[in-house]
Amino acid sequence: MGCSIRSNRHGYLAFRLYFDGVESHEGTKLRDTPQNRDKVAARARVIAQEIRDGTFDYLRWFPAGNLASRFEPSSPLSASGLSGTVRSFFREWASRESGGRIVSAKWRLNRESYIRSHVLPHLGRVRLDELGPTHLTDLHSTLRLKKLASGTIDRVIHSALRGMLRDAQLRGYRVSDLTSLFDRRFVRTLEQGRDTTDIDPFTEEERDLILGWFGSERPHFHAFVYFRFWTGTRPSEAIALRWGDVDLPNRRVKIRRSRVHGQDGQTKTGRSKRDVLIDAALGSILRSHRPHRAATDGFVFTTSSGEPIREDNFYRREWLPALRAAGVRPRPFYNTRHTYITTLLEAAAKPLFVCRQTGTSLAMIERHYGKSRTDADELDRLLGTSSTKRQLDRGPKTRNPPGTPPRKHHRPHPPNAKKPSAKPRVSPRAGDRDRTGDVQLGKLAFYH
Repeated sequence: MGCSIRSNRHGYLAFRLYFDGVESHEGTKLRDTPQNRDKVAARARVIAQEIRDGTFDYLRWFPAGNLASRFEPSSPLSASGLSGTVRSFFREWASRESGGRIVSAKWRLNRESYIRSHVLPHLGRVRLDELGPTHLTDLHSTLRLKKLASGTIDRVIHSALRGMLRDAQLRGYRVSDLTSLFDRRFVRTLEQGRDTTDIDPFTEEERDLILGWFGSERPHFHAFVYFRFWTGTRPSEAIALRWGDVDLPNRRVKIRRSRVHGQDGQTKTGRSKRDVLIDAALGSILRSHRPHRAATDGFVFTTSSGEPIREDNFYRREWLPALRAAGVRPRPFYNTRHTYITTLLEAAAKPLFVCRQTGTSLAMIERHYGKSRTDADELDRLLGTSSTKRQLDRGPKTRNPPGTPPRKHHRPHPPNAKKPSAKPRVSPRAGDRDRTGDVQLGKLAFYH
């Protein structure tokens, strides 16, 4: 694959393209002179590099080229709808702010990036109604060769691409049947067998080191980081917080919105809209952090210049340098949420309370959090506290299999203790009390 230049029979320069199994010759209006040849050769090198990188857009370079009709959607069809390639629809789909269905701004940008970087280079020239499971399995293999994470591959194929195709159906395009296209016999998710997702919370010592560094080196962001560590809010929720949402006398914080890429939006889920209780220490920090005349709609946490915080900038400019300076192993800023949830569970907080504080579900708590991994030493300590275990350990050594309770032994009586009387022996024969009246009368007549 690549791009080269040639001179046609009329003496004009032309590009010779070969990409995605397609060969094309695109003419220019430049005569074959040394100056024009250098100019066209420079463009050919750029095109060749884009082809190798998988970012080549045919219509951007040759909007009226020989293959333009192949990459442009055709005119509307009254019965069967619109027709077009994956690349041509993506150009229309990404140009609209909504991107089809209503999704968060962060997710819309993420899935556009997934498709632009991973789908278009491989399936850009394929028509929407010609997509089949073979295309997806080939895309899956290509992404595996790039050594992408399993979760990333699943998001590219099963979330971003499938979402775009669903939007194409909503706009009236002819699209392959999604049930057949994503047939589970052929197109499988890579993480379908995973029961839990490993979380990596900060330890108590690491948390104190981070907060101490921000308190001494970057005091402007100390309240922001402290709030994250001791409320378990998501970064977007803390960034979007306004002073009107903070009730310091009752120590409650209302979470009603999120902010991503400089835009306010809805929370992640309906459960995420909640009232968070804050402890006395955090309440004191927020009081000292609050301006003398705080506007109700003013942001609680801002940059040093008073602008709303952007998560990506904070992570790159403040969070990572803080971890390096404090000697803490680098982890995402989101992991402060994991730290808070783990801290509550280890403090024996009720899971339902943890769910209401953090806006998550009980199933998520059971699946991802808590001390579910117990080593052998901890198992010995747990069993060592069992009353049955202690009784077994105090018993005499016998030849019984391990775990078999020993036979019960009677302790001897003290010397001066009165021995219990022997139990009267019961005759196996029937007594007079058990006999009937006629038998007893017969005995009296015999003796007299």
